[in-house]
Amino acid sequence: MLVLTRKLAEGICIGDEILVKVIRTGKGSVKIGIDAPDHMRITREEIFEEESEPVMKAREAHDEGGRLPDLMPLGTLSIADAARMVC
Repeated sequence: MLVLTRKLAEGICIGDEILVKVIRTGKGSVKIGIDAPDHMRITREEIFEEESEPVMKAREAHDEGGRLPDLMPLGTLSIADAARMVC
């Protein structure tokens, strides 16, 4: 894991397409902005973990000869939707 210190309005680049920037700092919290292509899925860690559990169970059932259920990702936004909410 890479650990960095950033100040307000400073950011980091991930690859050629992703910019993560500190938007606001407050008492016990930091608001970040993520600039990435619209097709890229960005999910909060706790939502990702919640989604991963049913997917893993579905894969196990499928491996045992069962049918894959219809899974709809919950709590995910496109980059454009997330940007509208932040601004």
